[in-house]
Amino acid sequence: MKSGTSAAAARFLRTAKLCRIRDVEQLLAVSALVRDLSALIHALQKERGASSIYLGSGGTRFAEDRARWQADARTLESVLRDRLDLVDEQLDRLSCGAQFYSRAAIALYALDGLPALRDQVSSLALVPQDSVKAFTDIVGHLLSVLFEAADIAADPAISRALVALFNVVQGKEFAGQERATASAGFSRGRFDGVEHGRLTHLIDAQNRAFRIFAEFADPAHAAAFRTALADPAVAEVERMRAVALSDDARHGELSGITPEIWFDRATRRMELLKTVEDRLTDDLRRLCEAKLAQARADLGQADAGGPDAVLPVAMMLVDAVPAMSGLAGAGVNGLSSNGQGQDGAGLYAPDGLPPKLMRSVLDVMQAQSQRLRDVSLELETAKAALNERKVIDRAKGLLMSTRNLSEEEAYKLIRKTAMNQNKRIVEVAEAILSMSDILRGVTAAGGGGPAGG
Repeated sequence: MKSGTSAAAARFLRTAKLCRIRDVEQLLAVSALVRDLSALIHALQKERGASSIYLGSGGTRFAEDRARWQADARTLESVLRDRLDLVDEQLDRLSCGAQFYSRAAIALYALDGLPALRDQVSSLALVPQDSVKAFTDIVGHLLSVLFEAADIAADPAISRALVALFNVVQGKEFAGQERATASAGFSRGRFDGVEHGRLTHLIDAQNRAFRIFAEFADPAHAAAFRTALADPAVAEVERMRAVALSDDARHGELSGITPEIWFDRATRRMELLKTVEDRLTDDLRRLCEAKLAQARADLGQADAGGPDAVLPVAMMLVDAVPAMSGLAGAGVNGLSSNGQGQDGAGLYAPDGLPPKLMRSVLDVMQAQSQRLRDVSLELETAKAALNERKVIDRAKGLLMSTRNLSEEEAYKLIRKTAMNQNKRIVEVAEAILSMSDILRGVTAAGGGGPAGG
């Protein structure tokens, strides 16, 4: 009976090791996907910033830069599409679940809309704020694919590396939004309260992401990050931020800062962040490769050692955690975990992290991904966009009927008003419709006719 039990235990152990190999192979595929997603996101961030200046200057600035970064983004989009096809073959669909494939589908649909968005920017049919939002939505869908793919991570070391990487990626995305938002203000020659609030929010979001990166990054990566931010260009960005956020900026006092100067320094800062991001991505791939080699070696040892190979593994499950006790006791990002907690004493993951701490790492990763929403919410977003179009069409119709304008003239008037007031086109359209209700009420009250006639 004992011999039969030992044989069964060895069989289950071997199956567990095979599952481990499969998990790490999937993570290796994810690391390649992360690299290609990162490259495309970076290119779209550049295009977003250039498009903002192009629109803010009425098409007089950054046309060539915009065209160059468009070409880069198209090339990298093609690479990503090929990668997604390959990853689809490599990933276990039962492990990844519907969410990953739903996110990938939504991201591909969003990428399909890029040509139309670019045409709108080329024809100056958008205000900078609408352009920034459209590009940001596309980048957000790509980030969602990245975050969802990584949820298959079952290795604590890899999970920590992913948390560090994703917070750099997310912090850099907020930096890109800041670059595009401020580019529009510097192009227009002034900033208003709405832009001040938006810039303040984006700066706070960057700082929050980078703080969490520092908590999860290993010392070498944290040092690389500090070195990158010691570049003089970063101090210049800080100085120009202060100018943009000053009260003088509301009146056009920008201390001689041109959109080209701002964009150059902000881009330099983002390129420095990209070097850290690239290093994290490369090290993630090497970590996955090392874990895979170790998992295959463990399988070979188990096959060679027979049933007795079970015992050392069982002992490791009991004794593995002391090396992590400092991290567990300190807590991570405000989450308290204890390797010897009262409700989890003696239950450890094979890699040395208690299951609760491992789960908390993944929870932090999910919590940081504010863009991870249910597919139903994505549909609601699509409906909201459709409703915005209806509002704009109604406002155009009202202007056409009351001011005897053509459809093109009505739209240009709405767009010009949005540009002058630093508002989104739909906000101006809503204001026009609201004013029409007031005017109709005044007309009915003063016309002497019956109400509602």
